[in-house]
Amino acid sequence: MSASTITLSRQVPVPADRAYRAWVEPEELSGWWWPQWQDTRYDLEPREGAEFRIHSAEAGVGVTGVLTTVEESRLLTMTWLWINGEDTIVQDLVDVVEVRFTDNGEGSVVTVLHTSTEHETDGGAEQGWNDVLDRLPTYLVEAR
Repeated sequence: MSASTITLSRQVPVPADRAYRAWVEPEELSGWWWPQWQDTRYDLEPREGAEFRIHSAEAGVGVTGVLTTVEESRLLTMTWLWINGEDTIVQDLVDVVEVRFTDNGEGSVVTVLHTSTEHETDGGAEQGWNDVLDRLPTYLVEAR
């Protein structure tokens, strides 16, 4: 079984260190990740080897994994397992997600690379990342 990688980027109007904080501070994540589901819990500590969990019982969906690389303001790499409303893992193989933060003259670019051997053929993973990432630039402008 071969792996495939989804790569998506967003230009954000803030420096990379500010965009990075939006990803690693639970109170920041709650402002843009899944704000439509008010019961979503964001359990995350930005250190290598730490487990993380983002979960909404209302939506019946969540994700869990381990942070494998934490380079402040530059890079996050993590294992990625989808969970359902009962906290049961719903995939057989572990995905890997890498988030890069790169300063440029207009703020920074946030790039997500999601590598999986089980991507849905209907584009669900890509649609989900687009949904989440589309909220990030607006959140960062409003949260200044």
